Amino acid sequence: MMENLSIPKSFVLDVLCDSNCKSLSMLDVSKRVFDSICQRKGVDLLFTERIQCQMRYQISKLRNLLKSRRGTKAQDKLKESYKSNMWYFKVLRSEYKLTELQNQRDGLLLTNSKLRKELSKVRQRLKNLKQKYKARKSKLKKLKTLRDKISLAIVRTAKKMKAPRPFASYSRSWQHSMRASAKDKCNLALSYLGLHNYEVYDVVLKNNTTKKFEKITLVDDVSEDEAQAKSKVMCNGIGEQKRSLSPEKLEIIRLLILIKDENNMSDRAYAAIAGISDLPTLYALKQEMDIASNCISFNKTHGKEPGVERDMESVLKYKIEALAEQGKVGGEDNTIRVKISGDGTIVGKSNHFVNVTCTIINDKDTATSVEGHEPIVIINGEEKYDVLKAHLVNVVSTVNTFSTFVHNGIEYKIEYYLGGDYKFLLEVLGLGAANSNYSCIYCKKPKSKYHDSSIIGELRTIEEIIECSHKRDNDKTKFCCKREPIFSSIPLSRVVVDSLHLFLRISDKLTNALIRDLEIADHMTGKKNFDRSKATHMAAFEDMLLECDIYGVRFYVKDDGGGVKPRDLTGPEKLKLFGNLDKVEALLRTCKHRTEEEVDQIMVVWREFFSLYDVMRNASTDGVEQMSKLSKQWLQLYISIFTSRHVTPYMHVLSDHASDIVNMHGSINVFNSQGLEKRNHTITVDFFKSTNHRRGQDGIESLSQLMKKCNRKMYLVRHQIAVQKKNAHL
Repeated sequence: MMENLSIPKSFVLDVLCDSNCKSLSMLDVSKRVFDSICQRKGVDLLFTERIQCQMRYQISKLRNLLKSRRGTKAQDKLKESYKSNMWYFKVLRSEYKLTELQNQRDGLLLTNSKLRKELSKVRQRLKNLKQKYKARKSKLKKLKTLRDKISLAIVRTAKKMKAPRPFASYSRSWQHSMRASAKDKCNLALSYLGLHNYEVYDVVLKNNTTKKFEKITLVDDVSEDEAQAKSKVMCNGIGEQKRSLSPEKLEIIRLLILIKDENNMSDRAYAAIAGISDLPTLYALKQEMDIASNCISFNKTHGKEPGVERDMESVLKYKIEALAEQGKVGGEDNTIRVKISGDGTIVGKSNHFVNVTCTIINDKDTATSVEGHEPIVIINGEEKYDVLKAHLVNVVSTVNTFSTFVHNGIEYKIEYYLGGDYKFLLEVLGLGAANSNYSCIYCKKPKSKYHDSSIIGELRTIEEIIECSHKRDNDKTKFCCKREPIFSSIPLSRVVVDSLHLFLRISDKLTNALIRDLEIADHMTGKKNFDRSKATHMAAFEDMLLECDIYGVRFYVKDDGGGVKPRDLTGPEKLKLFGNLDKVEALLRTCKHRTEEEVDQIMVVWREFFSLYDVMRNASTDGVEQMSKLSKQWLQLYISIFTSRHVTPYMHVLSDHASDIVNMHGSINVFNSQGLEKRNHTITVDFFKSTNHRRGQDGIESLSQLMKKCNRKMYLVRHQIAVQKKNAHL
């Protein structure tokens, strides 16, 4: 960067006319002229070689002019003529001395500071203007809303002020219905008199249209005992009158409610169908639906996120009474085993739901089905410890207090268990994540030692987790105990890992290893494009799945360009795959990079894992005795093929703890979360098809609609209402 310093040539001539400069060399003269210019301009420059060359040329020209002018007067005249003639002296930025640059820098910093202060003032003014604009805009919006409400109220008031329709203009059947409705309302309005031993028999009404008095008889000719019973029903504090429906008609209404709920039929659609058929009216269905929807009370949860909960104690009493009526409980063993489980799911694109359910394990017919998993809490939030702890306050209180229940003279003892996938169990127990160093929920064995079956980890206890949770984070004896367990009254011996997720996650590892072998055989590892004609092994895998009745599985290129993969298999599809292991073995033997011995070992891993899973489900006597030894052998064989870094917490549980769990509880198939996964699906479908998707004033309007539907389903199951489908003959 270059700058120009302008100076009159007369000034240079004055310096050259000095008597001291006449005897000096050209270099010294240039130096003296340079110093004079710097002093005149107030700058501090370096006398570089470039400046020397530039000054020699100008000074030599001016010096020759002076020599040509003899005498003082001639020289003064020359100076006078050069006063307006400027010499532009070029200087580089690098030729300034440091002090000069420092002074310029200080000046620029001072200017920058002033400009910044002015900019902050301008920004503050802009912010204030935006706030005023926003406040005025909000006020204007409120005024518009108020104006719309007032106009709507005026319209509604004008409609109400219209003259009522004359009573005589209605048909006879409608007049009869209006009289019956008036009779019911009179009964309800005067029912409080029954508390004072009074009973109203007749009510006289005046018809303003006909100007005549009409008498309504409230009580027919009945005995005194029947009249007192009727008065007691009318004054029970609920206001619900005794319905006069026959059992057959009531069963039809309940069946129609079940069909309406299962098919998510709207009220308008049912009313249209009922209008052209002999079906009960929508009003009749609504009356029974209100009773079924409120058979169990529900309220808003205590957390910040929207959530709704049913009274868990009422749900358990309702279910136990139903099981006792069916004869499924109440034998020699009066212990009711209740499993509390939960799982998170995504509803739509942005709604995170957590569904917490309770299941009575004694009812083995429905323990693994969606009917057996009754929702007690539905949270519109993420599956985290803080969210669960805030919303499960009443559930924890019920677990701590509701331990016995007496029904028909039989006292039932209630034992609570915890179930669900690994993430839910870690959250409710207050432990770290599944990838933490001490991720096992049963012992304190570090994950770096999961592959070593000879090391037996020290077992955890609830009391120890509570104690370790109060230690510092950098304490080595904390063992990843982050917080206190939410259900501190449930011991770890009653915490059962979900066998379904154990099977799914370990089988994922096996299928991914199989796909990796196919990629290596087809030389497709890490490729960004997929040529199906060249990937013969992958195409054979797709054909094999079709032979196993597994459809819709096709390889595709990953988004990150890290190779190809198919979609994940579902649980039933994986069971089909394990049922055709001979085809898997035949496919593996076509991979040339695998020897015959390696293929045999891989297939042993597949078969032994499925046999261990079968023992966990059925709990056969012979299998349970050898399960501990076989599970450790299976893990060692798996490690020898796939290396120890692939050992997951589920594999560790299978190797070190599954045998103890089966010995303690028998078949743990009743603890699996198959019904909970189906409940997640039904709640997702019901949210979109059976609710208005709104939060409402209390934030739980749509969640309350979901809980009412769950109440109706439980009410109808209690009354043994089911749809019997007939085979359609074409």
